Amino acid sequence: MFSPISALIGSVLAFFSFSFAQENNFTSPDYFEDVYSETAIDTIKKTATEEEETAKEAAEEEAAVKEIAEEAAAKEAAEEEAAKKAAEEEAAKRAAEGEAAKKAAEAAAAAKKAAEEAAAKKAEFSVEMVFVKGGFFTMGCTSEQRADCNDDERPIQNVNLSDYYISKYPVTQRLWKKVMGTNPSYFSGPELPVESVSWNEVQMFIKELNAITGKKYSLPTEAEWEYAARGGIKSRSQKYSGNNDLDKVAWYGDNSEQRTRDVGTKQANELGIYDMNGNVWEWVQDWKESYSSSKKLKTNPTGPSSGVSRAYRGCSWQDIALFCRVSRRGGSNPDYGSSFIGFRLVLTQ
Repeated sequence: MFSPISALIGSVLAFFSFSFAQENNFTSPDYFEDVYSETAIDTIKKTATEEEETAKEAAEEEAAVKEIAEEAAAKEAAEEEAAKKAAEEEAAKRAAEGEAAKKAAEAAAAAKKAAEEAAAKKAEFSVEMVFVKGGFFTMGCTSEQRADCNDDERPIQNVNLSDYYISKYPVTQRLWKKVMGTNPSYFSGPELPVESVSWNEVQMFIKELNAITGKKYSLPTEAEWEYAARGGIKSRSQKYSGNNDLDKVAWYGDNSEQRTRDVGTKQANELGIYDMNGNVWEWVQDWKESYSSSKKLKTNPTGPSSGVSRAYRGCSWQDIALFCRVSRRGGSNPDYGSSFIGFRLVLTQ
């Protein structure tokens, strides 16, 4: 294949060959043909071959450049894709971390809320307690009771108690209703002592309260009740709980107007405990039996292992002063409930 340049060279060679032939009278067609054939055609072929080689080299160089460019473009595209993928992975990682942090924060908030609700629920069912430092005391018909003692208050008992807590007030109707859902009381009022509850019903209440609060409430033993009523280690050896003047510390037959009154509205005793006398008698844990004749020291006594009546202590809104002494004892069938019997609680350490 001849290019335009090859054609131009051929024309020039032909012109000079023809001119040379005329000058030298070489005008024979045969001569011109021989010269053109041997010289011009060889030159044209050589030139064409060189041009073809140059074009081939240029094409190869162009192909190599194109290949390099394509490789560079492919590499750049691959790098861009890798960078895009890395960015997407980083974004996904951050999103996952953010989601995990969000879930952790939500879980922490939920746990905090649950803890606050549990604490609020426990506070709602809380019982205000008074610490009673344990110690030695004489239980029963002690000297300040004079000739008022009954036979079941004798002989005196030598008792030693460990530390414990006792409720500051008798259990109220408000707390009973929160725990049990009903109010069995004859007199009605949230801060009145709950009454008309049997010893057995009280046990059911305590079981429910313990399940709600996670604590271990119980009824006080007779010894725990009397020790707290006497004022514990702060006792001033008085006839009633906190004072020798019953009107100052108790709602009883002479001042109650024949009904229960809101707890904590009379004076507290030496330990800061209210209504240990008056308002309602209070169930205790023990079976009611005669005191032991033994003079041996009794440590944390719990009373007999069986019996017919459960003991209660303290006197009520309808009783005379004689019944309100700290050593006075009462008792009844554990299924019996009355408007003059309630209870308070203890917690041991």
